[in-house]
Amino acid sequence: MLTNLQDLHDFLSRVPLFSSVPVDQIRVIAGLFKKEFYHKGDIICRQDEPGDSMYVIRSGTVWVFKEADGEKIFVTELKRGDFFGEISLLSKASRNSTIEASLDVALFCLTRDNFDVLIKTNKSIGLYLSRYYAKRMSVKAKDGRRQSMVPTFYAVSATGPELGVSHFLYSVSFHISNESHKRVVVIEPHLEADRIMHKYDLTRMECPDPGLFRLLPPDSYKPAEIHWYEHLSRFHVLQLQTGFSDRLSEIMPVLMAGLKESYDVVFFNLTHCLNDMERLFVRLCDRTLLLIHNTQEKLREVQSRLSALEAICGTSAFLGRIRVGVSHLYGKKGVARQELQQRLGLSETPGIWVDRSELAVNDRIDTNKCFPVRGPRAVAREIAGIRLGLALGAGGARGWAHIGVLKVLEEAGIHIDMISGTSMGALVGGIYAATASVEKLKQSTIDLFRTRSDTRRKIFDYTLPRQGLLRGEKAAQLVRNAVNSADFLDLMIPTYLVGVDILNEEEVIFETGDVTDAVRSSIAIPAVFSPFKHQGRWMVDGGLLNPVPVDVLLRKGADMVIAVSIESKPSKAKTQKKAPGIKQIISQTISIVHGRATSDFVKNADLVLYPDVGAYAWDDFHQGIALMHCGMKECFERLPDIQKMINEKQGRVIWSLDIF
Repeated sequence: MLTNLQDLHDFLSRVPLFSSVPVDQIRVIAGLFKKEFYHKGDIICRQDEPGDSMYVIRSGTVWVFKEADGEKIFVTELKRGDFFGEISLLSKASRNSTIEASLDVALFCLTRDNFDVLIKTNKSIGLYLSRYYAKRMSVKAKDGRRQSMVPTFYAVSATGPELGVSHFLYSVSFHISNESHKRVVVIEPHLEADRIMHKYDLTRMECPDPGLFRLLPPDSYKPAEIHWYEHLSRFHVLQLQTGFSDRLSEIMPVLMAGLKESYDVVFFNLTHCLNDMERLFVRLCDRTLLLIHNTQEKLREVQSRLSALEAICGTSAFLGRIRVGVSHLYGKKGVARQELQQRLGLSETPGIWVDRSELAVNDRIDTNKCFPVRGPRAVAREIAGIRLGLALGAGGARGWAHIGVLKVLEEAGIHIDMISGTSMGALVGGIYAATASVEKLKQSTIDLFRTRSDTRRKIFDYTLPRQGLLRGEKAAQLVRNAVNSADFLDLMIPTYLVGVDILNEEEVIFETGDVTDAVRSSIAIPAVFSPFKHQGRWMVDGGLLNPVPVDVLLRKGADMVIAVSIESKPSKAKTQKKAPGIKQIISQTISIVHGRATSDFVKNADLVLYPDVGAYAWDDFHQGIALMHCGMKECFERLPDIQKMINEKQGRVIWSLDIF
């Protein structure tokens, strides 16, 4: 029994669904599962049967079918680490697909009761599932593109009146309207004086759609007490007086149905006190955004509010329905965000939604479209579904081409919301995320290597080739200086770096801890750099298993991804009389491995850039300017395609459903 439990513990720690769960909790989770075996051709579960369990695939593969009119329609194949059956547990509906073993398959099974325990005690799993479904719950539009199903209704509140919730909410509304062209309305349950609305640059307007109230009983509201306002960015504000009627629970769903027809995003601006009316709004809304204090003396109140919201939302509270952000308007010294996550049991480290500024202190809308994307604008881009991720691939010195791509994007005003990187892509991405400046990135990288002699002195710290030609300490020091010894929480742009545990042949995603150690782990090309021990694992080049980490960004919620591949185009045939040296042999070997695998890893990107770097070798670090120009040339030529992709994403998203 102990062997089976250890096997499950080791396996679950490598499954993406459990990737954010602390190691000490994995063993507890492992005790909730039981192991089952099925032979090829066995039916594991059938469509329309009651769903009482979910499964994680330990080994083998399964096929997913839809059954209609007596026919089996193939949907997809699932493999090791994938899971199924959770939809029926969440919805308490019958299974909507048939699962058949396509090979002999070993599964870990979780019953309904244990599933409820799992998501309630491990909120990071709920967040993963919510992002996972944001990708799966989609439909093909008439033009063939897939459009995501997104929430419409948001309840927004704070744990105190001094946290700037109105500044935050109106700033979010501005950026959604300004950047995505989506229709936004803020519902204010309480009437405010015109002078307060004018402070937010809101002006009175006539009701934009009198039909909104056509289905409501005439005696359920007072037209004279319903006020409309509009901002120049075109978002609306609807003021409703408290006591709309004593039939609020009957009326509000009807009103919300009308609002959904007229608006893409509807916010309810709630007070810091949850009265009966506000509890109703929370229950009816798709998401709740909570702005919190982060001081020691207020944490008990924050925990109390979270508990109240979880009680209202039920099981869905643990599936990403409640999102938490920090306000810095109260108190001079707060609790660190990582400690907040642990003490409050949050699914992820909370973002800073309101920072101390003149605009926030004076309750004025923040209309700046600054970079890096932070605060209300970051939340707005997430809600609008327009977050752009950049996946930077592996490739040795050729990775300087990434800097050229970043330069063109920066000069074009195309703002990156998140970055993933492998090997050299991890080095470039990590430094850029710390500085948010191509000029600073260039100064701390390619400007240091004008000659091959510079490379030998500043990177190539040779050692006896027991594990690799280079120790990697000089490369690590270069990164440490460039990022100023940053932790991932210090980065200006959310970043995820990929390495490989060489002993266990596993991909590892770094998103916490020391950035330099994560980069050093990711760049450890086997036989070139010595393996690097980090977080208890011997790490090597992430490009061995994930040369262009598009999938990482999709799992983290990116709405569109640009991938940069620098290993996909083979160089022209070369001839040389001299036998290739060990560095050249290793370089060519890695290029072949990365190049052959890249096509599979970039297929889910919205757009792929292929800088023409085939003429350069793995160790041509002194060719930084030329390689940077390769990236600039490719990105500049594809700018129209990039802008088209962004413009299309900014269009209105249609609700529909197509999941298995």
